[in-house]
Amino acid sequence: MTRSIVTDPAEPTDGHEDAPVDWDAVEAGSVVVQALRLKRHDRPNSRFDDLSWSLLPMDVPPGATHNLHWVPGPKAQDFSFPSHLIPAFKRIAWLMINRPAPDAYLAGTSGSRWPSAGSIYDRFRALRRFGAFLGEQGITQLSEVSDDLLDTYASALLADSSRPSSAGKAQDLSSVGGIAFLAEYLPEADRMIHPSWSGKSDEGRRRGTDNSKEIIHPDTFAPLLWWAQQIIPCVGDIAQAVCWRNSAMSRPRVKEGTAAGFKVVASIVEARNGKLPQSNHAGYVAAQYLIALHGGGAYPSDFTNWRKTKRGTFTVDPGLPQPVPVAVNSSIEGRPWLPHVDFREIDRLQRVLQAAAAVLICACTGMRGEECLRLPRGALRIVPRPDGAHSYRIDGRIFKAVRDKNDEQDRDGKKWIWATIKPGADAVEALEMLADAAGSNELFFLPDDHESAGLTTGGMARWIKELIDYANELLTRLKVNPVHHIASDPAGNVTLDRFRRSIAWHIVNQPEGLLAAGVQFGHMQSTTTEGYASTMTSGIAATMDQERRKALYSTLQDNANAAKTGMNVSGPAATRLGGALNRFAAKEFPGTFAELSAKDERRLRSDPDLAVRENPGHGCLCLANPLKPETMACSRGNDGEPNRNDCRTYCGNRAYTDATIERDRLEANQLRERISQVNPILGARIAKRISHLEEHIADHERDGQSLKAIMDADSRVPVDETTVDGSKTRSSDDETK
Repeated sequence: MTRSIVTDPAEPTDGHEDAPVDWDAVEAGSVVVQALRLKRHDRPNSRFDDLSWSLLPMDVPPGATHNLHWVPGPKAQDFSFPSHLIPAFKRIAWLMINRPAPDAYLAGTSGSRWPSAGSIYDRFRALRRFGAFLGEQGITQLSEVSDDLLDTYASALLADSSRPSSAGKAQDLSSVGGIAFLAEYLPEADRMIHPSWSGKSDEGRRRGTDNSKEIIHPDTFAPLLWWAQQIIPCVGDIAQAVCWRNSAMSRPRVKEGTAAGFKVVASIVEARNGKLPQSNHAGYVAAQYLIALHGGGAYPSDFTNWRKTKRGTFTVDPGLPQPVPVAVNSSIEGRPWLPHVDFREIDRLQRVLQAAAAVLICACTGMRGEECLRLPRGALRIVPRPDGAHSYRIDGRIFKAVRDKNDEQDRDGKKWIWATIKPGADAVEALEMLADAAGSNELFFLPDDHESAGLTTGGMARWIKELIDYANELLTRLKVNPVHHIASDPAGNVTLDRFRRSIAWHIVNQPEGLLAAGVQFGHMQSTTTEGYASTMTSGIAATMDQERRKALYSTLQDNANAAKTGMNVSGPAATRLGGALNRFAAKEFPGTFAELSAKDERRLRSDPDLAVRENPGHGCLCLANPLKPETMACSRGNDGEPNRNDCRTYCGNRAYTDATIERDRLEANQLRERISQVNPILGARIAKRISHLEEHIADHERDGQSLKAIMDADSRVPVDETTVDGSKTRSSDDETK
């Protein structure tokens, strides 16, 4: 095996980061040796030949995963490295830790030269899956990997239905593709060719992970937000229970096994006729609850010792409640939300409340998960306005792409200000009340230690799952309308980081409502998106614009494909739809949105002839030209875009396709099923709506033309000219047409 040599691998000092590597010395030494990475000399530094590498010397954030396990340990691995490939992948991982990412790998991206410990762990998991695949294919060294083999792996990964996140798959492919960029440092046997797909996959991922995350499905999103708003006002009951428990449990402990303690136990047993409630552990008496409820004076083990030494008897009944002596004042849908606060549920209720607050904060601001969980106490500012209303601001910090002078992630981030609306402000105030009751210095905390150090975004995802389960339990117990049942999300667990793109998706794609159908957030309006779904400093405008471009591309692509299968179109803008699809085809955009370059996106968004928008709330496509607002029958937003919530049936920019008409048929059928169950006045209104839909469907069936025939008859041939920003626009002749 050919090896490259340097004097000392432990000191790749500034200016020598491209020097070759003495692998003999590396494999005999420690794992973390780069001066910029070795931040915690007090943490054990793993050796290269260890079966598990710790990233703690890199100063891993508390609660984050920090071990790279090269062989399966106590916890089973979904994928494992074949033993003969472990040394090669160790060398790759060592380079990820101790050498900056190559410039060629970072070209055209906003990636960091020094990936964080969390990023290294994510890449390690992707490499472990890839290594397992190579072992199954009989590969003995990475230099044997071929183009066909890499394409086979990519196809299998993309087709894996157990992983619904396309962004996660693209990121895994990018991690595998990164091996090729390390060739100059690696022995010849470990040098892998560049995959044919690496450039496209990298580009799709690196254009922004916020925009690549799966949206939260409306059937999950809408009821989740509704329940979060119902639970936040219950904070008073939860806080009272926490205060009572903390006060009762803080009484001075007595010595176990005393006569006084046995006397207290005997009185408790007598008062309850020998039937005692069970703790969270089967078969064990709820000793802490009973002692707290009766004013202390005993030790939990006194219950067991009393039976042994005093021959006392009692039984444990898991069905007995454990109410704490605080009033339940809150209600949901006019009913008390709980008959009482159960002692065993206090920690669960704290987690559920914090999850509800995190959901509302992220939904009302566009914060990322880490930004939300690291909000400090006192973050909310309420600003009076001249009209007597109030504005709400949240002071915090952002962390994404915040780097220090060495291009490493700055763990402290930088100051940031978010605007929110009242539900988000109410959530922060609820967290403040709960933190006061629990004695926590942090806004978000673990109920058992009152500190946020161990609370991660992964932990919050589990709390949100607990919130969903608890809300669905309340729905059944309180007999709430089933429309508020929180369905399972097809894309997997609901995480805080998915809210940022989800709110943009709902604003851009969904009619009659912001964030989610059926959820009312008071004074929110479609023309004030920067006021509630943005940061005060820069906003999530980029995410919103990205979502608009993606929606535009998908609408054009879907209708172009449908035209080939015989779809019909009607309405005043039917001919213009055919022309837009021809122009879309002539511009030769890539086959998927993920493959679009920044230049392609500019060409797409800047061409007014390609403005084709879905408008499912009004059963049509909208082809309004943003450069000609006088042709729009609706009101417009500040950016000149049509207001699809104010769509008028007589507007000349509407087009109807078989797909939009199918939505009308579905609505008509649903209304027919409902009309017999309502009062006569509402029934008359529903009947009028059904009649309108039936007439509209009949008009389309009578007047509809083949979209493909319209496209074939369209004679316009777009001619492109280069503009000052390098994008393409129409020629003057095309403008005239």
